[in-house]
Amino acid sequence: MDFPDDIYSDPQRLFSAMAANNPNLPVPQFLSFQDAKRLAGQYSKDIFTAQSFLINVLDRYEEILIKRWLKKTSIQRQKVLTAAFPGIPSTHRPDFWAIRKESPAQIRAGTQYRDRWLLPSLNLEDLSKPKNLVLFLHSRARHPPGVFVNADANSVHIGHVAQAVMPAYLSGYTMLLSGQNTERAYGRMLSWEDDDEAFDMMSRGTGLQPGEGLQVMEIQQQKMQFLQRCVEIILQDLPLQDPDIPKQPLPADDLMVSRAAEWPSLTQEVEEAPYRVPDPFDIGRLRAFVVARRGEAEDHIWSLREDPSYFQDVVMEWSEHRQEKLVTASGKTHPVLRQDLFWERVLCNVVGDAYSAFVAWDMVTKEIDNLVNLKARHRIKPNQEVPIELAQALAHFGHLIDRTVEGPISKWKVGMPASPPLRQYWVREPQDPNTTIIRVKTKENSRTKGDHLLWLLEVFLQDEQLFLCGLENVCDELEREIRSSQASRDRISPYIANLISEFSLLGELKRQIGLAAPGPRLQEPIDPEETRAEYDKKAKLLSQVFKALNNMNTGLAEVGSPLEKFNYPANKRRTSATTQKMQQAEEHLDLFWSHVDDHCKRTAGEIVHQMLSKILKERPLQRTPYWVEPDKKCPRKEGTTELDTASSQLAAMELRSRTESTITTSALAQERQKPKTRGAAQSGPPTKIEDPNGTIITKEQNAAPLFNVSKRGFKVFTTLFYTPTEGEPPGELPWSEFLSAMASVGFSIKKLDGSAWVFAPADDEWKQSIIFHEPHPSSKIPFQVARRFGRRLWRTYGWSSENFKRE
Repeated sequence: MDFPDDIYSDPQRLFSAMAANNPNLPVPQFLSFQDAKRLAGQYSKDIFTAQSFLINVLDRYEEILIKRWLKKTSIQRQKVLTAAFPGIPSTHRPDFWAIRKESPAQIRAGTQYRDRWLLPSLNLEDLSKPKNLVLFLHSRARHPPGVFVNADANSVHIGHVAQAVMPAYLSGYTMLLSGQNTERAYGRMLSWEDDDEAFDMMSRGTGLQPGEGLQVMEIQQQKMQFLQRCVEIILQDLPLQDPDIPKQPLPADDLMVSRAAEWPSLTQEVEEAPYRVPDPFDIGRLRAFVVARRGEAEDHIWSLREDPSYFQDVVMEWSEHRQEKLVTASGKTHPVLRQDLFWERVLCNVVGDAYSAFVAWDMVTKEIDNLVNLKARHRIKPNQEVPIELAQALAHFGHLIDRTVEGPISKWKVGMPASPPLRQYWVREPQDPNTTIIRVKTKENSRTKGDHLLWLLEVFLQDEQLFLCGLENVCDELEREIRSSQASRDRISPYIANLISEFSLLGELKRQIGLAAPGPRLQEPIDPEETRAEYDKKAKLLSQVFKALNNMNTGLAEVGSPLEKFNYPANKRRTSATTQKMQQAEEHLDLFWSHVDDHCKRTAGEIVHQMLSKILKERPLQRTPYWVEPDKKCPRKEGTTELDTASSQLAAMELRSRTESTITTSALAQERQKPKTRGAAQSGPPTKIEDPNGTIITKEQNAAPLFNVSKRGFKVFTTLFYTPTEGEPPGELPWSEFLSAMASVGFSIKKLDGSAWVFAPADDEWKQSIIFHEPHPSSKIPFQVARRFGRRLWRTYGWSSENFKRE
């Protein structure tokens, strides 16, 4: 809409004119320069006065304060916090509570819960934990307030988008906070007319619109005064203002270490982030997670091609998370369930998702490597403007993450309502015969106001609501809800837990991008059109793969169903009959992938692995060798284990199955012949494996180290690398035992949200981290899954049973 030229010099008239055409457009409160200067001066005085008090007290009593706080019970801590902040919210993320408490119209008209929107980190649930208040005091007292500007501005994102706490507006000035380390300088304003750089500073994020700056200062004032009151209550019997009390050394680091959990987690990092000193750009910390996720996607492809039981489990899981599984309000099932078309759709999606996810994470890995290199080259200091080259790379990376999120979001929209534990809350609308689109809705009266989990799950279905809450914030709250409630955990299937892990990592990447600049940017460093064009250029391979695998649902059901043909009795004692059944399942799996490869060759001129030859390394597929009757004249010696009898014929058979009896996808594409005879497997060359760098090495080269492990750890690794003998296969493996065993051989372990755990090897020579998913809902790993874990460790690090020795 066109406005008179003179209206742009009068912001109040301009906003009123725009609001007349859009009633939902927020109209801010308008400030005069004098009012803004007065408020900034008062906020700055309060912030620096409280900080001076806290520094003086901590210099003399910090160790005493920490010990007193840690000795208090949770109830005692809550009493202190409530006294310091009457009416303090009880739950984590009180802004999520406020979203559900008021309608959008009520919020815009004037919320009743302003503190919950403005100060979401001030709550009993988080601050009554032993570590968080201690971190909060230490970081805010010993660092200038300008260090926290961007973090405090981002903390009120939900309040801004919901229009609950809109910043005031003052045109013609830029406020400076970052890098202003004195009471007088903090919050000073530069006129656009008097300073040629003033407006550009606001655009780049080194300065702020005065209304936004005042809001950040108010947040900091409230936090600093809250901390001062906490200190006064905890140390009320000590002379806090006595300058004659000598300063004490800084407390020992072990007083600051959390003992709340045995294993660190991304959830814990996110929960502690509001109370720590923010790293303005710490995306390199997440690189190991990204590399591990790419490796998981690659392993997923090869497991689908190699392991019939894995293929069967994945296809079954996808089939149970299809909207066709939902019934209508009258209880009718979808007609396609009785047709091959249903399995055509499922199988097509399984194949397409496997390859597109791998390409997408390969793109993310390359871009994060570029960012890590750029950061190292520029050596950014706190409060420093991000160099334009890095700022543009961050903009491209942010767009890449937004596009990558679209994949799991589409899977969520299809799979979450149909998830078996959640199906009871949803119905399918009658199918329109003129479209394949399936529409679902919640059952009438199925949504209760108190069901926080359902509300969070539905946020991912609504793009506007997800933007309002922020992906990273929803993941944080969802993980907290699942962790704190057994009833919520029971309603999360493994398929949905895996998606939550994906969202969690992508959300944390988005959060780190937002912390790169010293303050909120008014203008992006690169035109959005250029960002989209750059993505399209880099995503050509992804588009090529999508086109090759799309609309592949012709004949897939014939070779991919019924799923019983992929029954794979690897969990049973090896006999002639079980060996033959395993070989038959492998033949069916090879036939399925032959069909997929033939389709790609017809539609794209080459199989998908040839398209991806530059990023997807060729691997040999393990195949079951022919049955050889064991030599009963060579019984196992008393006191030995399966691994001690590696020289037996059966152990040799399994070793050959890992080495000689292999086939590559390119060989499968060229020629697929069934063996006409069955006999003993022939001996072959020394065992060869491929290390993470792509080098082919042999067992004689001792590529992987020898680990001396405890009796319990040895039991774990004998299960992972089980060698078939005359005995029965091992049973289930407790997840806690697996974690302990992996830690004992040098892995550092961190839990992501959802079911994913990242295992980072201590030896730099190994480089690549690896992701394993915690079993759900049981905490025990079935033998079939443990066997897959072992194969992945062998693929990634070259490990076998020979690398472990009992102490």
